[in-house]
Amino acid sequence: MPMFVANQIQLTDSPMKIASSLVGKTVRYLNQKPSSLPKNDGIRTFKIESVDDVFMSKTGKKCATVQVKDVDDGGETKFRTLHLAGISHVV
Repeated sequence: MPMFVANQIQLTDSPMKIASSLVGKTVRYLNQKPSSLPKNDGIRTFKIESVDDVFMSKTGKKCATVQVKDVDDGGETKFRTLHLAGISHVV
């Protein structure tokens, strides 16, 4: 059975299709590590500007290295590696 990210992106999709599905979108992401921001409920909001890479991690999780505007940090531009399964919403 296929696994989906936020009911929109299939984890078995090609890296190119995953990247094109994320660029320009705002995503909600469940952070795996503690956040340095005061709003520390573990849920982050990022506007994805570009996707540099889509890959399988050493632990077997599909990931994307992305450049984002961090909505929770005043729109600061940052690079992040996101586990695709941690994305709960794509708009």
